Amino acid sequence: MKFSSVMFMSIIVLILSTVMMVSCNSWLSLWVCLELNMFMFIPVIMWSTSDYEEEGAVKYFIIQSLASAMLVISIFYSYNLSDLEVMVTFFLAMAIFMKMGSFPFIFWYTSVMKSISWISCMILSTWQKLGPLLILIFFINSLNKLFMFVSLINVLIGGCAGCMQPDLRALIANSSISHLGWMLSILSGVYQIWSIIYFIMSTLLVFPSFFILMMMNVKKLSSLLLSKVPLSYSLSLMLLLLSLGGVPPMSGFLPKLMILNILVYENLLMGVLMVIFSLMSLYMYMNMFFTMFIFYYMNLELKLEFELCNIDVYFNFFLFITYSNN
Repeated sequence: MKFSSVMFMSIIVLILSTVMMVSCNSWLSLWVCLELNMFMFIPVIMWSTSDYEEEGAVKYFIIQSLASAMLVISIFYSYNLSDLEVMVTFFLAMAIFMKMGSFPFIFWYTSVMKSISWISCMILSTWQKLGPLLILIFFINSLNKLFMFVSLINVLIGGCAGCMQPDLRALIANSSISHLGWMLSILSGVYQIWSIIYFIMSTLLVFPSFFILMMMNVKKLSSLLLSKVPLSYSLSLMLLLLSLGGVPPMSGFLPKLMILNILVYENLLMGVLMVIFSLMSLYMYMNMFFTMFIFYYMNLELKLEFELCNIDVYFNFFLFITYSNN
């Protein structure tokens, strides 16, 4: 995986295309930025040039092309059918949901994540969500009930599907879907800034998690038991998992607490359902945590038993030598 000049330019344009979305003042310019972002991410996916990455790149291109077609058609009708503004806004939101891998377009996201490298997974689950999220915040923020429904389903499906995934990349993908549900839950109203704060906090937790998993070179949940990495990496990953699950007093608990506080104030039922549905995501993280914890505890116990056995052998040998001399 040689880092070429083409890859460098792709990453630079990938970053700039997302940043430019903030300054766009029309749907056409937003569409151009989204297309530029898509075409620059495909070389990143195919960086390692394996068959799986090529398959993931094709899947990503097809889905993003369909979403772009839906977006262009919706933009066209928004200029010509002002009487159908609600319907056009709905289809615009659906196109953005498809691009970011949100409900009802979840399953392509998991499939692509399973096919690409850890670096591409990290970018797809963090930076590639920022542009569509900003579009939803600044341009499509009037569909309150739709956002609430989609956020609930994201949290529910992300947690339930994640519990049944043996593949670590698919598990992380479902975790990302669940976190996306929390961001969408307060997208309408005056508390949108907390969606950005939640995105930043989750990104800061996801980045080191991906780097540790990449250094472990594991793909399956069961492979965590066989990886030979320093204990500090494993302990760091376990703490990051607890934080991603929102376990207090970890840093990942604060943004969820603030969003939950807002939801309870605005819509008590919504807040209660978000907590209930998030239990499956918490179970998913705790399953990974205890898998690693029990393994290292057993290794530590065996190591202590082995050392005690060695001490016992040395002590008996010393007694034997002492009595032999007498």
